[in-house]
Amino acid sequence: MAKKKKIHFTGIGSPVIYDLAIALLQRGYEVTGSAGSPPEEMANLRLAEFNLTPPIGWRPELLTPNLDAVIIAPQVPRDNPELHRALELKIPVFSYPEYIYEECSNKHRIVVTGSSGKTMIALLIMHVLHYHNRSFDYVLSKPIPGIKDSIRLTDAPLVIIEGQDGKASCLDPTTIFLKYQHHIGVISGIEWSGSPDYPTKNEYTQQFTRFETSTPKGGVLIYFDLEPVLAAISKEHQPDVLYIPYKTHPSQFEGGQEFLLESSTERHPVRLSGKHNMQNISAAKETLKKLGVTSSMFYEALRHFGGDSL
Repeated sequence: MAKKKKIHFTGIGSPVIYDLAIALLQRGYEVTGSAGSPPEEMANLRLAEFNLTPPIGWRPELLTPNLDAVIIAPQVPRDNPELHRALELKIPVFSYPEYIYEECSNKHRIVVTGSSGKTMIALLIMHVLHYHNRSFDYVLSKPIPGIKDSIRLTDAPLVIIEGQDGKASCLDPTTIFLKYQHHIGVISGIEWSGSPDYPTKNEYTQQFTRFETSTPKGGVLIYFDLEPVLAAISKEHQPDVLYIPYKTHPSQFEGGQEFLLESSTERHPVRLSGKHNMQNISAAKETLKKLGVTSSMFYEALRHFGGDSL
């Protein structure tokens, strides 16, 4: 029998972190955690559901040499006593995107990123795959109505990851979406707003340039064919990467119903509307093509999408 992994979370009540803790518990791992302050209500309810309600205050005594890993929340500072204890005991310390990569290193990884639209693009991809009974895992950045778990990690061969643009941890200032090492990368809109992580527009845009150049040989980069996304894409494309631009999907609103226009004679009803959603639909369609989903399969599944239909 394989040894049960033991994982400790420093900052288990943080967004995404508690979702990962629950996902690993469901994988059969032994999970513990602590929090510097009481988790928000939703996190507290979810953790209590799985008997993971953390002690409040840092507890370095919980870290013992038999731990397989310590996962630290992005907000955990360098002077955290649990982090010091983990380093002292030489327990492997991971940021949450690093550990998700560890769990998904043998999967085909699709990473959707950008300043806006990435959640909807990921949900559209997930819905179509689910509709056609395809096996996949996923990592979302926040709870979504109708989807019980924000993170699902199983033995599925494929994972859909919503890549956030914050910093991985106090030990690693790498942008989160770069840690997943995508096979298929999707860049939606890019819009800079000043933040401590990226005080200038150029610093922020550079992260997407790095995302592009980290696409492996034989990989795919799908991107919104509009400035400022194009400004982050190099003028000389990597010769071993397939670049696929997407635009706003043609649509028509008629009789209180939005229709996607596939051709001059073919149109498909959809419950979504608005320019941004038409862009998201195009991104999802191009991504799913690379997974063997035909146009007819895509439109058939999409007519049943309502945002909470997974």
